[in-house]
Amino acid sequence: MSVIGADKVMRKLSRLDRKVKAEVDLANQKSGEELIAISKVLIPKRTGESVKNIKGKRLQDGSYLCDFGEGAKVIEGDRGPRPFVNPALKVSRKRFKARAKRAVNKAVKASFNG
Repeated sequence: MSVIGADKVMRKLSRLDRKVKAEVDLANQKSGEELIAISKVLIPKRTGESVKNIKGKRLQDGSYLCDFGEGAKVIEGDRGPRPFVNPALKVSRKRFKARAKRAVNKAVKASFNG
């Protein structure tokens, strides 16, 4: 005994992972750009040079890399003071999580209704 419409549902499920990844990647990029904008507002501005060093770029795997300049040497382990990063993350963490949830819901709805 076979389930009527099972092949149609299985096709939709197979397309779902690509749609979810695409939507979440866009949400991550938007969240990363927003984090950079908030950090640029919160960073102490002595010369304005440190504001120009805050940059972001989208990586091939869909993630978004936020570079906070030379004062934030996370990879080397000597991070130095970053009084603008943690407040920016704290202010925006709920919004970023909600944006990712909405992206997943949008992809699921588009996959099954479209």
